Amino acid sequence: MRNTFLFVLLIAVGGCSSSQQLSKPQPDKASDINLELGIDYFRKGNLALAKEKIDRAVDQNPRSARAQAAAGLLYDRLNDTRKSFSHFDKAMSLEPNNPEILNNYAVVLCKRDQQAKGEKYFVQAAGNQLYKTPEIAYLNAGSCARSAGNLEHAEANFRKALTLKPRFPEALYQMADLEYQKQNYLSARGFIERYMDSGKLNASVLWLAMRIEQGLGNSSGASNYAQRLKIEYPNAPETRQLSGERQSG
Repeated sequence: MRNTFLFVLLIAVGGCSSSQQLSKPQPDKASDINLELGIDYFRKGNLALAKEKIDRAVDQNPRSARAQAAAGLLYDRLNDTRKSFSHFDKAMSLEPNNPEILNNYAVVLCKRDQQAKGEKYFVQAAGNQLYKTPEIAYLNAGSCARSAGNLEHAEANFRKALTLKPRFPEALYQMADLEYQKQNYLSARGFIERYMDSGKLNASVLWLAMRIEQGLGNSSGASNYAQRLKIEYPNAPETRQLSGERQSG
Protein backbone atom coordinates (compact mmCIF):
# COMPACT_ATOMS: atom_id res chain seq x y z
CA MET A 1 0.00 0.00 0.00
CA ARG A 2 1.30 3.45 -0.91
CA ASN A 3 -0.27 6.35 0.96
CA THR A 4 0.67 9.66 -0.57
CA PHE A 5 -0.34 13.07 0.72
CA LEU A 6 -0.02 16.05 -1.58
CA PHE A 7 0.77 19.45 -0.12
CA VAL A 8 -0.41 22.58 -1.86
CA LEU A 9 3.02 24.17 -1.91
CA LEU A 10 2.96 26.53 -0.54
CA ILE A 11 0.39 29.15 0.09
CA ALA A 12 2.42 31.53 -1.99
CA VAL A 13 2.23 35.24 -1.33
CA GLY A 14 2.30 36.19 -5.00
CA GLY A 15 -0.64 37.73 -6.74
CA CYS A 16 -0.65 41.07 -4.91
CA SER A 17 -0.62 44.05 -7.23
CA SER A 18 1.94 46.80 -6.83
CA SER A 19 -0.81 49.15 -5.59
CA GLN A 20 -1.79 46.63 -2.91
CA GLN A 21 1.83 46.32 -1.84
CA LEU A 22 2.22 50.11 -1.66
CA SER A 23 -0.85 50.38 0.59
CA LYS A 24 0.50 47.87 3.10
CA PRO A 25 2.26 48.96 6.30
CA GLN A 26 6.04 48.56 6.13
CA PRO A 27 6.21 45.54 8.52
CA ASP A 28 3.57 43.70 6.47
CA LYS A 29 5.49 44.26 3.24
CA ALA A 30 8.67 43.07 4.91
CA SER A 31 6.80 40.01 6.18
CA ASP A 32 5.60 39.16 2.68
CA ILE A 33 9.14 39.40 1.31
CA ASN A 34 10.57 37.19 4.05
CA LEU A 35 7.72 34.71 3.59
CA GLU A 36 8.41 34.40 -0.14
CA LEU A 37 12.11 33.86 0.58
CA GLY A 38 11.31 31.32 3.30
CA ILE A 39 8.97 29.37 1.07
CA ASP A 40 11.61 29.26 -1.65
CA TYR A 41 14.21 27.94 0.80
CA PHE A 42 11.67 25.41 2.10
CA ARG A 43 11.05 24.10 -1.41
CA LYS A 44 14.79 23.76 -1.98
CA GLY A 45 15.25 21.85 1.28
CA ASN A 46 17.30 24.54 3.03
CA LEU A 47 15.43 24.33 6.32
CA ALA A 48 17.81 26.50 8.34
CA LEU A 49 17.32 29.53 6.07
CA ALA A 50 13.62 28.71 5.65
CA LYS A 51 13.20 28.81 9.42
CA GLU A 52 15.06 32.13 9.70
CA LYS A 53 12.90 33.81 7.04
CA ILE A 54 9.54 32.28 8.01
CA ASP A 55 10.05 33.00 11.72
CA ARG A 56 10.86 36.59 10.80
CA ALA A 57 7.77 36.82 8.59
CA VAL A 58 5.56 35.65 11.48
CA ASP A 59 7.21 38.10 13.89
CA GLN A 60 6.69 40.98 11.46
CA ASN A 61 3.03 40.14 10.77
CA PRO A 62 1.56 37.59 13.19
CA ARG A 63 -1.89 38.15 11.64
CA SER A 64 -0.75 36.74 8.28
CA ALA A 65 -2.54 33.40 7.93
CA ARG A 66 -0.19 32.39 5.14
CA ALA A 67 2.88 33.04 7.26
CA GLN A 68 1.39 31.09 10.16
CA ALA A 69 0.52 28.17 7.87
CA ALA A 70 3.97 28.16 6.31
CA ALA A 71 5.42 28.03 9.81
CA GLY A 72 3.11 25.12 10.54
CA LEU A 73 4.54 23.16 7.61
CA LEU A 74 8.08 24.13 8.49
CA TYR A 75 7.84 22.98 12.11
CA ASP A 76 6.17 19.74 11.03
CA ARG A 77 9.20 19.09 8.81
CA LEU A 78 11.39 19.87 11.84
CA ASN A 79 9.37 17.34 13.89
CA ASP A 80 8.17 19.97 16.35
CA THR A 81 4.52 18.92 16.44
CA ARG A 82 3.52 21.31 19.22
CA LYS A 83 4.76 24.37 17.32
CA SER A 84 3.37 23.06 14.03
CA PHE A 85 -0.14 22.66 15.45
CA SER A 86 0.08 26.03 17.22
CA HIS A 87 0.91 27.87 14.00
CA PHE A 88 -1.76 26.04 12.02
CA ASP A 89 -4.37 26.78 14.69
CA LYS A 90 -3.49 30.47 14.45
CA ALA A 91 -3.74 30.31 10.65
CA MET A 92 -7.15 28.66 10.91
CA SER A 93 -8.40 31.28 13.34
CA LEU A 94 -7.40 33.98 10.85
CA GLU A 95 -8.71 32.31 7.66
CA PRO A 96 -10.92 29.36 8.66
CA ASN A 97 -12.14 28.68 5.11
CA ASN A 98 -8.85 28.96 3.22
CA PRO A 99 -8.69 25.64 1.29
CA GLU A 100 -4.90 25.62 0.91
CA ILE A 101 -4.45 26.05 4.66
CA LEU A 102 -7.10 23.41 5.35
CA ASN A 103 -5.40 20.94 2.99
CA ASN A 104 -1.92 21.46 4.42
CA TYR A 105 -3.05 21.33 8.04
CA ALA A 106 -4.97 18.15 7.27
CA VAL A 107 -1.82 16.56 5.79
CA VAL A 108 0.01 17.21 9.04
CA LEU A 109 -2.91 15.96 11.16
CA CYS A 110 -3.07 12.70 9.24
CA LYS A 111 0.68 12.17 9.54
CA ARG A 112 0.35 12.70 13.30
CA ASP A 113 -2.43 10.11 13.79
CA GLN A 114 -5.35 12.55 13.90
CA GLN A 115 -7.03 11.08 10.83
CA ALA A 116 -10.64 11.91 11.65
CA LYS A 117 -9.90 15.62 12.00
CA GLY A 118 -7.58 15.54 9.00
CA GLU A 119 -10.16 13.89 6.73
CA LYS A 120 -12.75 16.44 7.84
CA TYR A 121 -10.48 19.33 6.85
CA PHE A 122 -9.64 17.74 3.50
CA VAL A 123 -13.32 17.36 2.63
CA GLN A 124 -13.98 20.94 3.79
CA ALA A 125 -11.21 22.19 1.51
CA ALA A 126 -12.54 20.18 -1.45
CA GLY A 127 -16.00 21.64 -0.96
CA ASN A 128 -14.79 25.21 -1.39
CA GLN A 129 -15.98 26.30 -4.84
CA LEU A 130 -13.02 28.65 -5.21
CA TYR A 131 -10.48 25.86 -4.64
CA LYS A 132 -8.54 25.19 -7.84
CA THR A 133 -7.51 21.58 -7.07
CA PRO A 134 -10.31 19.88 -5.08
CA GLU A 135 -9.26 16.51 -6.53
CA ILE A 136 -6.04 16.76 -4.49
CA ALA A 137 -7.99 17.31 -1.29
CA TYR A 138 -10.22 14.29 -2.02
CA LEU A 139 -7.16 12.15 -2.82
CA ASN A 140 -5.63 13.22 0.47
CA ALA A 141 -8.88 12.53 2.32
CA GLY A 142 -8.90 9.02 0.88
CA SER A 143 -5.28 8.39 1.85
CA CYS A 144 -5.98 9.72 5.33
CA ALA A 145 -9.04 7.51 5.79
CA ARG A 146 -7.15 4.50 4.48
CA SER A 147 -4.27 5.05 6.89
CA ALA A 148 -6.87 4.85 9.68
CA GLY A 149 -8.25 1.59 8.24
CA ASN A 150 -11.49 3.17 7.03
CA LEU A 151 -11.65 1.62 3.56
CA GLU A 152 -15.24 2.74 2.91
CA HIS A 153 -14.35 6.42 3.38
CA ALA A 154 -11.12 5.92 1.43
CA GLU A 155 -12.92 4.53 -1.60
CA ALA A 156 -15.60 7.23 -1.51
CA ASN A 157 -12.98 9.99 -1.48
CA PHE A 158 -10.83 8.42 -4.22
CA ARG A 159 -13.92 8.09 -6.42
CA LYS A 160 -14.80 11.75 -5.82
CA ALA A 161 -11.28 12.70 -6.92
CA LEU A 162 -11.73 10.68 -10.11
CA THR A 163 -15.15 12.19 -10.76
CA LEU A 164 -13.47 15.59 -10.83
CA LYS A 165 -10.40 14.40 -12.75
CA PRO A 166 -10.94 10.98 -14.39
CA ARG A 167 -7.29 10.60 -15.47
CA PHE A 168 -5.79 11.56 -12.10
CA PRO A 169 -2.91 9.05 -11.90
CA GLU A 170 -2.44 8.90 -8.14
CA ALA A 171 -6.17 8.38 -7.51
CA LEU A 172 -6.23 5.63 -10.16
CA TYR A 173 -3.31 3.91 -8.46
CA GLN A 174 -4.92 4.17 -5.05
CA MET A 175 -8.18 2.68 -6.34
CA ALA A 176 -6.30 -0.17 -8.05
CA ASP A 177 -4.41 -0.91 -4.85
CA LEU A 178 -7.58 -0.69 -2.75
CA GLU A 179 -9.51 -3.01 -5.05
CA TYR A 180 -6.58 -5.44 -5.03
CA GLN A 181 -6.61 -5.43 -1.24
CA LYS A 182 -10.34 -6.20 -1.31
CA GLN A 183 -9.66 -9.01 -3.83
CA ASN A 184 -11.73 -7.25 -6.49
CA TYR A 185 -9.09 -8.17 -9.05
CA LEU A 186 -11.01 -7.39 -12.22
CA SER A 187 -11.86 -3.90 -11.01
CA ALA A 188 -8.26 -3.45 -9.85
CA ARG A 189 -7.04 -4.36 -13.35
CA GLY A 190 -9.30 -1.71 -14.87
CA PHE A 191 -7.89 1.01 -12.61
CA ILE A 192 -4.25 0.03 -13.07
CA GLU A 193 -4.67 -0.14 -16.85
CA ARG A 194 -6.19 3.34 -16.83
CA TYR A 195 -3.19 4.47 -14.79
CA MET A 196 -0.76 2.92 -17.28
CA ASP A 197 -2.53 4.67 -20.14
CA SER A 198 -1.15 7.90 -18.66
CA GLY A 199 2.36 6.64 -19.44
CA LYS A 200 3.63 7.28 -15.90
CA LEU A 201 5.09 3.88 -15.14
CA ASN A 202 7.33 2.99 -12.22
CA ALA A 203 8.33 -0.14 -10.32
CA SER A 204 5.47 0.05 -7.82
CA VAL A 205 2.91 0.20 -10.64
CA LEU A 206 4.36 -2.85 -12.41
CA TRP A 207 4.56 -4.69 -9.08
CA LEU A 208 0.90 -4.02 -8.36
CA ALA A 209 -0.10 -4.95 -11.93
CA MET A 210 1.78 -8.25 -11.60
CA ARG A 211 0.03 -9.12 -8.34
CA ILE A 212 -3.37 -8.23 -9.80
CA GLU A 213 -2.78 -10.63 -12.70
CA GLN A 214 -1.71 -13.30 -10.21
CA GLY A 215 -4.98 -12.72 -8.37
CA LEU A 216 -6.87 -13.20 -11.63
CA GLY A 217 -5.00 -16.44 -12.31
CA ASN A 218 -3.36 -14.94 -15.39
CA SER A 219 0.15 -16.41 -15.11
CA SER A 220 1.15 -15.16 -18.56
CA GLY A 221 0.21 -11.55 -17.73
CA ALA A 222 1.88 -11.75 -14.33
CA SER A 223 5.05 -13.14 -15.91
CA ASN A 224 5.09 -10.32 -18.45
CA TYR A 225 4.96 -7.67 -15.72
CA ALA A 226 7.62 -9.52 -13.70
CA GLN A 227 9.91 -9.56 -16.73
CA ARG A 228 9.39 -5.85 -17.29
CA LEU A 229 10.24 -5.19 -13.64
CA LYS A 230 13.56 -7.00 -13.99
CA ILE A 231 14.47 -5.29 -17.26
CA GLU A 232 13.21 -1.74 -16.62
CA TYR A 233 13.82 -1.46 -12.87
CA PRO A 234 16.56 -3.98 -12.00
CA ASN A 235 17.56 -2.21 -8.77
CA ALA A 236 14.09 -1.38 -7.43
CA PRO A 237 13.01 -2.78 -4.04
CA GLU A 238 10.06 -4.48 -5.77
CA THR A 239 12.44 -6.30 -8.14
CA ARG A 240 14.58 -7.47 -5.24
CA GLN A 241 11.44 -8.67 -3.48
CA LEU A 242 10.41 -10.54 -6.61
CA SER A 243 13.82 -12.22 -6.79
CA GLY A 244 13.60 -13.15 -3.12
CA GLU A 245 10.15 -14.70 -3.57
CA ARG A 246 11.34 -16.79 -6.50
CA GLN A 247 14.41 -18.00 -4.63
CA SER A 248 12.33 -18.95 -1.57
CA GLY A 249 9.79 -20.64 -3.83
